Amino acid sequence: MRVLVVMLLLLAGLGCRKPEVVAAPRARLIVRFLDRDAVLDLAAVPAEGSWRVMNAGQWEPLDVRWKAGAQGAAPRIGAAVVGRTAPDWVLLEDPAQDTHRVVMRGPGPEELRERNQRMDSEDQEALAFLGVLWALGWSRW
Repeated sequence: MRVLVVMLLLLAGLGCRKPEVVAAPRARLIVRFLDRDAVLDLAAVPAEGSWRVMNAGQWEPLDVRWKAGAQGAAPRIGAAVVGRTAPDWVLLEDPAQDTHRVVMRGPGPEELRERNQRMDSEDQEALAFLGVLWALGWSRW
């Protein structure tokens, strides 16, 4: 019984620590895909050099354009565009050859598909009318 009380007190003491202060990111890299964005916050400004992205199992060069950030934001902001639909996460390799796994932000493909399939009644009526016109025009031939 004493052992259980000591263990509970020890766990309670460790659980009541103050949270560690997380430093503000010094740089931010935004990778824009066709459907979503990947945002990587970096604790230090990255070294000059080329970045790479994992695409279909192979590392491909990533054209990153860096610029100074706005006041109150990260000092350096980099952006790159990748011309393919990405999974829920992506692997990036920085110039120091450290690998970063970045989770995508924004709605996923399933949410976008459901959102795009919803049409209002006027659009449905117009589409039905065009379908009838097309069927009538096709039947004349």
